[in-house]
Amino acid sequence: MSTRSGPSVSPSIDEHRWSFGPFVVWEAQRRVERSGQGLRMGPRSFDLLLQLLKRAGEFVSKEGLLATVWAGLVVEEGSVRVHMSTLRKALGEPGAGEECHEWISTLPQRGYRFNGRVRRDHTGAIEAVTQPCAPPLSKLPLRLTELVGRDADLDRALAALSEHRLVTIVGSGGIGKTSAAIRAAECRQETQPGLEVAFIDLSSTISQDRVLGIVARAVGVADDLPNPVQAVVQALQGRSVLLLIDNCEHVVESLAQPIIGLLTALPDLCILATSREPIRVTGECVLRLSALAIPDSEDLTLEQAMRWPAVHLLLDRAKAAGAGAFHELHGPLLARMARQLDGIPLAIELVAARLGVQSISDLASRLDDHMRLHTAGNRTAAPRHRTLAAALKWSIELLAHEELRLLRRLSILRGRFDVESALRINAEVDPDATFSALLSLADKSLVSFDTKESAAPYRLLDTTRSYAASLLVQSGEHLEVWARHVKALDADHGRPSPCARRCRTPRPSARK
Repeated sequence: MSTRSGPSVSPSIDEHRWSFGPFVVWEAQRRVERSGQGLRMGPRSFDLLLQLLKRAGEFVSKEGLLATVWAGLVVEEGSVRVHMSTLRKALGEPGAGEECHEWISTLPQRGYRFNGRVRRDHTGAIEAVTQPCAPPLSKLPLRLTELVGRDADLDRALAALSEHRLVTIVGSGGIGKTSAAIRAAECRQETQPGLEVAFIDLSSTISQDRVLGIVARAVGVADDLPNPVQAVVQALQGRSVLLLIDNCEHVVESLAQPIIGLLTALPDLCILATSREPIRVTGECVLRLSALAIPDSEDLTLEQAMRWPAVHLLLDRAKAAGAGAFHELHGPLLARMARQLDGIPLAIELVAARLGVQSISDLASRLDDHMRLHTAGNRTAAPRHRTLAAALKWSIELLAHEELRLLRRLSILRGRFDVESALRINAEVDPDATFSALLSLADKSLVSFDTKESAAPYRLLDTTRSYAASLLVQSGEHLEVWARHVKALDADHGRPSPCARRCRTPRPSARK
């Protein structure tokens, strides 16, 4: 059944027209023209422009713009800067006769000023036609912190969305997929007027049968209809919509066919998904999200360390937690911590919070496997994001038996490894089955694959390896697997190497 009603006419409203250069801004219609042609502009950019036009020639503070354009909302201060940049790009440079070098100026500590000559006209009353009522879409969550170190990834996501109708951001737990996807959806909406965005979070469902109901509710449709896909199609027909479907990894089997059905029936629909593995349907564009770049050395000054995104995030979240001032001598400690945390945003944020109650030197010396994996974070976060161990547990519970067994055994391989190394530590298993399990682990973002490393392209992040090592001990097969690994090393080198001799003595965790 259709959820739309026919158009109706509401009482007339006053229209004001603002003119500058080749531009005309229709306030009531929320429309901008350049030389008589419509100009695409997002809703926030339009509101910013209107506020500046109303006070042309005056400086409008950032706080004043936040209070009017984002009234009643809690947003980061950087939102004004980001949207102002978008607005400047839309307006371009003033012409030779405009008596100003730029339409909008920025003065530190003062705010923003519109420089052009502005004329305001009252054009009389117009009829406000109410468009057919469309079901409300679930809104994007408001981001309360700045997205750090993801500019290149954001550009990749936006480029992919301009060319593909289904884009899946894939990465390991805690890597920041949701934050990157939300920011990409925000940017897409800012640059595409009329685009509607619906946010669909699948993390709370444990039933494959409930997936379609959650999707239906997110687009304003009842979740108990006989054919929810058809109901969603009817609700979105003729609308330009981006669905952001978050946390798909545990329900990909239930999502594949509905996604194809929606994309086929709705030519103006795009889908941005996040998952720890691809959905694997025709037309899908997969973007793998890596960890934040970490320093390649620990011998760095504070200024040098800050150039690395992982360190930048660590300092940003530490300051938010109430940490004291950082000095040049802290550069090596910060670089070491970022490296120990593998550049994983979730791990960095959890550990950074401790710097509000613990000195950096003490924290750096105590940053062992247990702290990296089990440090607790935000009480309002989903349970699977409160510790890194919980994030890894969520992924590992989705593995088949053969995949879990191989992941445990791979924990004895430090650094990069090749397929042969994986086959040797899993020697009693059919090689084809081991190879398939290795590829599946890489596909599910638990094993990293580097296309630039042809000799040994695989590796476990240190945090993942630590968690898998604890599982290996719990399985009771750690001594057997270590003995097999040492024997393989002896055969390779013809005699026990220093590494092999160290391997003969089980690590402390193996003796527990």
